Amino acid sequence: MVTPKESEALEELKKYASLFPKAWRNFLKRIEKGEIFVPENEAELRCFLFSECLSMMHKKKFPMRYQITAEDKEILDGKRADLTLGLLPDGRFVIIEMKHFPNVNSIKKDIKKLRQFIKSHVIYGFFAMIGNSEYAYEQKVNLESLGIKRAGKESFYEWHTLKPPFLDISLETLIVGLT
Repeated sequence: MVTPKESEALEELKKYASLFPKAWRNFLKRIEKGEIFVPENEAELRCFLFSECLSMMHKKKFPMRYQITAEDKEILDGKRADLTLGLLPDGRFVIIEMKHFPNVNSIKKDIKKLRQFIKSHVIYGFFAMIGNSEYAYEQKVNLESLGIKRAGKESFYEWHTLKPPFLDISLETLIVGLT
C-alpha cells in the first residue's frame, strides 16, 4: 500500500519524467531553426539536453534545487547514467541514456541496458539518439521486436527526421520511453 507521502513523491517524479520528452522535442526544434548547432559528440549532446531540461524546470517553476545530474548516478555494476532527473527518498529516479551517431547494435544494447536499469532503481527511462539519416536507423532497428510499442502503456517511441540549416545531411532521431 502506498502512503500519501509516497504517492506525492511519485507524482513529483512523474513531473520530471514528463519533462524529458518535451525537452528533447524543443532541442530538435532549435536545431531545425538553426538556433543551435548539431552536437559534435555525445558529451555535447548531454550538455545541450541538460541545459534544455534546466531551462524547462525554471519555466515550469519546479522546486529549487533542481533534481538533475549528468554522469553522476551509478546505476548498476559501476555503470553511470548519462542524465538523471528527480530523486525519491528511497533512491529511485528517472534515467536518460543517449547516443550520438550510433551504430544499430549500440542502440539495441542501450535499450536492453535501460530495461535492466528500470528493474533496479529507475522508475522511468529514456533513450535518445541522433544520427545521420543515411544510416536508415528506423528501417534497421525493429523496436517492436524489443517489446517497445509506438504508443504503449509501458513504452513509447518517436522517430523524427530533420534537416539542420548548417549541415549538408539530414538527421534521424529517436526517443524511447520505458516504465
